[in-house]
Amino acid sequence: MRERLDFEPSDLKQEVALAQEDRSHYREIQDELMKRRNEVVQKICDTVGGECSTAFGNRVVSLIVTGSAARGEATIVNSGNGSKLLGDAEFLLVVQQTDGAADARCADTVKCESARKLRSQGIEVLIDLAVVQVSYFKRLPPYIFSYELRVCGQVISGDPNILELIPKFTARDISREDAWRLLCNRMIEQLEFAGDLEESPVQLTPRLHYATVKLYLDMATSYLAFIGGYAPTYRERAERLVELATEPTAEAPFSLRKFGARVTECTSWKLTGDEEARDRRVELWREAIRYMRRLWRWEMIQLTNDQNDLTIADLSARLARRQNMAQRLRGWMSLVKRRGLVKSSPQWPRWMKLALYATPRYLVYQAAAEVAFRLPCLVKHSGQPERLNVKWREMQTLLPEHAPQSDSCRGPIWRKFVDDVVWNYSEFLQDTRA
Repeated sequence: MRERLDFEPSDLKQEVALAQEDRSHYREIQDELMKRRNEVVQKICDTVGGECSTAFGNRVVSLIVTGSAARGEATIVNSGNGSKLLGDAEFLLVVQQTDGAADARCADTVKCESARKLRSQGIEVLIDLAVVQVSYFKRLPPYIFSYELRVCGQVISGDPNILELIPKFTARDISREDAWRLLCNRMIEQLEFAGDLEESPVQLTPRLHYATVKLYLDMATSYLAFIGGYAPTYRERAERLVELATEPTAEAPFSLRKFGARVTECTSWKLTGDEEARDRRVELWREAIRYMRRLWRWEMIQLTNDQNDLTIADLSARLARRQNMAQRLRGWMSLVKRRGLVKSSPQWPRWMKLALYATPRYLVYQAAAEVAFRLPCLVKHSGQPERLNVKWREMQTLLPEHAPQSDSCRGPIWRKFVDDVVWNYSEFLQDTRA
């Protein structure tokens, strides 16, 4: 006797039809979002291109858009009656020979004028414009940025073959230290928004949510670069993580299945900017910090070939020993150059002692890790629980300088320490490889 079905075939057909209708509707939304993104990015490129021509004239060899705008992965959200691009729109302006301070002033003018004109068109965006000379591309090392620029960079105007000057290398050739640096930079970005959770403890603010999404995406980037599986787009990275989760031999400091699922969710939001799909739960951020802590420690162990039970300070010291004195001096001379010879002279005795230990970058990264991994506990208790027993003032001695406003900052000592870390990174390390 045939078993009786608990549903009618007509019901199943109706469900299939509805599912197909949903998929069709989803594709329509994706197509509309892609069209909107392309239109906004095109307006940005046209405006920046026009301003570069005005400011630099016939010195322009090429203008290149890079980053998520070049990959078709920029996040566009509604802002008032217009649109807002989250993050920066990144450009490289290529000239035959750079002219230091004069080019910097011209670049600032281009950024300000471009942003003003785009604002009048209903587009809110931050422009990042670096002026480089042709020889810059020939010297690019095997870093993540170099790989993405060569594969995904878009030449807006000028020499269409300029990116072919970048040395060829594979994803497996990417420097693992560069991948670790990317993770550390995202870690410091989390510190920038630590105060948001004190003001909004129930849900993530829009900017902290975006920073958390970027943390997930670049944890995936960093991890994949370490295992030689890097891909230049967010979509490809998410897909590779899902594939790796099915391989029993894949090495990772956490469940790749769960991590891959979270990265896929964040990738979907990054590409759509859908406000209704924005996950603003504080648990999303807490989970991200846990993943970050495990990944940072795993990567440090890979870089140093040391053991898992070492402290942040021990692992940092072992990694610093791999730097030679020339690397350390170059890092500290970069600070002298930025601060100025005379203005920095009172710091020289202390800086010389620190130079025996590590570069400024490594010291700032160590300090950032000490506080970033404790953030969930610190924020939850609105201060420092006794069980942490952290000597923040001793850790402050790792940093090149104190932030000007940190001594007058009210609140627990760890908040002043956070301000110091963020300020030192912004003042001395941002936009430099030293």
